[in-house]
Amino acid sequence: MTGHRSRLCHFVIDCADLDEGVTFWCHALGAVDELIGEPSRQVYRQLRLPDSDVRLLLQKTDDRKTSKERMHLDIETDDVEAEVERLEALGATRWDHQTERGFDFWVMRDPWENEFCVLQTTFPDLLARRTPWPT
Repeated sequence: MTGHRSRLCHFVIDCADLDEGVTFWCHALGAVDELIGEPSRQVYRQLRLPDSDVRLLLQKTDDRKTSKERMHLDIETDDVEAEVERLEALGATRWDHQTERGFDFWVMRDPWENEFCVLQTTFPDLLARRTPWPT
């Protein structure tokens, strides 16, 4: 018997409007909407990130958010305030400014109130591979 393989393939984010979700997360992360078959496209949209083999999977739901997420995305940046302002222009909101244990970061919410964090550079070599956002 041969061994099997497994890997993380998706990080799933709930949203009420798939088209708005695609627009927000594609602009926020530089992602590309990948074509998936019908009828799945009515419930899901799959986004390919520019520098990862993990995909974001947007899942349509009308369920209201009721508590803090148990999982979330962290976005690293070399300019926290500039990134927060860019994401606000896309529809995100500031939720909680954290300054603890030598870190200074923002907990943000996407337009559907899903939390994600914007923090200072954690992996400088990987961040250096990204093309800067236009100013």
